[in-house]
Amino acid sequence: MKKILVIGSLNMDQVLQIEHTPVPGETILCRDMKLVCGGKGANQAFTCGRLGCNVEMLGSVGQDENGDALLTNLMKEGVETCHVQRLSDHPTGVAVIAVENSGNNSIIVIQGANLMTDEAYIRANTDRILEADAIVLQLEIPLPAVTLAAKEGKKAGKLVVLDPAPAAKLPDELYHCVDILKPNETELGLLTGMPTDSPEEVETAARCLLERGVKNVVVTLGGAGAMLVNEGGSVVFPGKKVEVADTTAAGDSFTAAMTMLLAQGYPLEQAITFAIEVAAIVVTRPGAQSSIPKADEIAKLLDK
Repeated sequence: MKKILVIGSLNMDQVLQIEHTPVPGETILCRDMKLVCGGKGANQAFTCGRLGCNVEMLGSVGQDENGDALLTNLMKEGVETCHVQRLSDHPTGVAVIAVENSGNNSIIVIQGANLMTDEAYIRANTDRILEADAIVLQLEIPLPAVTLAAKEGKKAGKLVVLDPAPAAKLPDELYHCVDILKPNETELGLLTGMPTDSPEEVETAARCLLERGVKNVVVTLGGAGAMLVNEGGSVVFPGKKVEVADTTAAGDSFTAAMTMLLAQGYPLEQAITFAIEVAAIVVTRPGAQSSIPKADEIAKLLDK
């Protein structure tokens, strides 16, 4: 079975249920607060594991209860975690997620141990990159580490997938190492400094990233689906109409599901369609990893 290596963040999410996001100076009351295992990297590794992939996680957690819980949750889904580093002098990362009645969310991340998933750590685990078939990266760990991991993956001929969240200015050398860049509309605008309010603007902005060296740009469009832009043209994949409860981990599950099928040799177009189906299930449920569909649901999607 092809192996997927996820390099990224592990966070304990504090999920707050609120009516609306407060404006400056406003105090609001929170209806409920839950602790949920999260972090963009861990969400993607968890999804790959639940989908039945051979997957390994690289990252950092503290020597604390949150770190224990995050690793246990991944291992329950078959994710290999033996090379995740445990740090006594850095706490496990925490994300405070405010979920509105509409299902939209706002997120504040306290990076903690994630800051130590640095270049030295990547160099110490280059053998893990060489043993994988696909490398999945995000931007909740230091950017130099992301760039180094992508360069090592590219040099070794691996499929390199980057979820550029939270969006940041990226070096050209990173773009040249990425096979698939998966921003949402907002992140695409931040990466390019261009408007992304219409399909035409999304395609134009995505083509700007192709010029920087990316092979394929897959832009997620929320309920409207996704757009693939590459040298061959652009294709819009329609979304699914569902009752949205919480959009947390929708993008992470999309990235993981897409990479899963690509690692198995499916065409990119089919992988995107499958990823939309998986993400459509995720947004109907609260939480991050707790919202990921299980094996029987995935089997039905694959049959389709």
